[in-house]
Amino acid sequence: MLAISLGDLSLHVVINLMRCFPCLEKLYIESQTAKDRNFWRRKHRNLIRCLDIRLKTVVLKHYRGTKSQISFASFFVLNAKMLESMIFEGEVYNDDKISVSEQHMLLQLEKRASLRARFTFTGRICRHNNLTHIDHVRDLSLTNPFECTCSERA
Repeated sequence: MLAISLGDLSLHVVINLMRCFPCLEKLYIESQTAKDRNFWRRKHRNLIRCLDIRLKTVVLKHYRGTKSQISFASFFVLNAKMLESMIFEGEVYNDDKISVSEQHMLLQLEKRASLRARFTFTGRICRHNNLTHIDHVRDLSLTNPFECTCSERA
């Protein structure tokens, strides 16, 4: 399992980390922004052939459905052959209504590499930002290290 918190969501950074952990099965990513376009089709075409993506679970926290986030997520949708679950945890904003059916189309879920993969979109409201509620490593959830343990849920 690998849990990372990035200021700017970057597929290049995540792929480089995945090279260090070739048997990685669970990936939890928290990011505040996605300025990098995360276009991977040209840049990572040769890498896809040699990188064995063994991920079974991917969790994207702060998902808003931007083009950059869609490109980032679609890399795993289209290339992770052992993927079982991909969870898109979106913060709830008044101006941000993610259409799940539109996301299914944009993420190309019908072309997914793993036929058994399940995709879940959740909206959460949490008073804690940037893991400020965690005082010690034992406070991290074993199933989702970024899980907010506060009682406020959407």
